[in-house]
Amino acid sequence: MPNFRVTRLAFITALVVACYAPAHATTMRDLAPADEYFGRMKMSVLGIRNALDGLERRASSGDRNAAAMSGQLALVSDAMQDWRVHYPRDSWLPRFEAKRARVASLIALEAAQSRRAPSADAVIRAWGEIRHP
Repeated sequence: MPNFRVTRLAFITALVVACYAPAHATTMRDLAPADEYFGRMKMSVLGIRNALDGLERRASSGDRNAAAMSGQLALVSDAMQDWRVHYPRDSWLPRFEAKRARVASLIALEAAQSRRAPSADAVIRAWGEIRHP
């Protein structure tokens, strides 16, 4: 009877590994490697994350330079679009796009609260960034 249990356990383990291995290999091919660069500024995935984190900190802390932040956000958006072209099924993209939209809304909010009201075109562009990643 002990041999049956060992054989059954080995069979179940082999079955689980066989089922999991192809799915794991496919998922790894869908992820962008850390040493690949995207967009005009040739940003890596980590560079995109760091840029979004920095922009979020700047916008949250009351940085009034909305034009500079919007310009940097445009470069990040360009890199993310290139990333999506090369790795459309990357599981990190939705999280990064949500963060990009949040940063765009913070920048638009900061611009609206600044002493100098932004032009209507700037507000419309910022809103377009939020709605269409």
